[in-house]
Amino acid sequence: MNHVPPELKRVVADAEELGVTLLGVCGPQPDAPEELARLEGEYQEFIASGNHGDMNYLAKFAPLKYRAETLLPNCRSVLMFGLNYYREDAVDAGSGRKLDAAPASGRIARYARGRDYHKTFGKKLLHILQQLQQTYPEDSFRRFTDSGPLAERSFAAATGACVTGRNTLSISPLYGSYFFLGEVLSTHQFPDFVTVPAGQGCPRGCRACINVCPTGALSAPYRMDARSCISYLTIEHKGLIPVDLQEALGDMVFGCDLCQEVCPLNAVRRPTTEPDLLMSIAGDAISLSEILRIKTHEEMTARFGGSPLMRSGRRGMLRNACVAAANLGAQELLDDLLRLSSDEDELVAQAAAHARERLIQDA
Repeated sequence: MNHVPPELKRVVADAEELGVTLLGVCGPQPDAPEELARLEGEYQEFIASGNHGDMNYLAKFAPLKYRAETLLPNCRSVLMFGLNYYREDAVDAGSGRKLDAAPASGRIARYARGRDYHKTFGKKLLHILQQLQQTYPEDSFRRFTDSGPLAERSFAAATGACVTGRNTLSISPLYGSYFFLGEVLSTHQFPDFVTVPAGQGCPRGCRACINVCPTGALSAPYRMDARSCISYLTIEHKGLIPVDLQEALGDMVFGCDLCQEVCPLNAVRRPTTEPDLLMSIAGDAISLSEILRIKTHEEMTARFGGSPLMRSGRRGMLRNACVAAANLGAQELLDDLLRLSSDEDELVAQAAAHARERLIQDA
């Protein structure tokens, strides 16, 4: 770790005690004026092309994305924090081999297998904010955990602690890309600081993430079309999964780790020690039959409350499970799909009917 300025020693210590890392500190804008204009222009092109899909909030808050002072008047510093979330797949205690999920199971992205990180990370940042407020009572502070409009990757890169990979994810020499970003905005001006400099970033000529993406969402290095990203389709998208993309989802029912799994910069990954993230609310994989038999929001909450899976809700998870069932050729789920074909939720009913048609055709 670089030499810690005196003003930041308490912040670094508080963060470490909470199991998070102060990655670095930068100013309220992530770059020089001319570079800032380029960033904002590229983002406007991203929105204008419709690459943000159903995420209308991205367009609504675009003017705030690179300007922290719009979220905290007189902001002078942005403190960027990271929380490692990597966890290994479940293994057999005797052999050490990965446990094979049941044939008709849906995969869950690593970050979503335990407790919702917004809650866990948010509480940690609140504690840090409160400590800062006590130390600097004349100043103001505000925190975000992937819940505000700031371009967190750009601010993380501005500290020097991270680079943005060709898969558009922040990459740190501490965690690879398996970490959450959060920030505290401050009217107190802290010295610029970086914990561990990020280095050179993606190896020259590497296209592993682009080549592995089954939907072509990574259309070019550093370019993401959210409309065909599996994470977007299974979590943020509100309608039916486009027919031409359904088979590419395979058995994934919430999120996708493919572009991270093949990234050579993730060789530094190590398992998290955060208990909330090691919980198995969802776990590595879930029986599709279990998902398809969730009848109400209350049943969904009873099973997955406190988990990121609540973001998709019952209708999203059942839609995803229907697609996965058809992709896996799960003939044993035909009765469940027949029942859901008359579900009160039109989206669920349509997804179930389409999945059932595919299974019958493939029988």
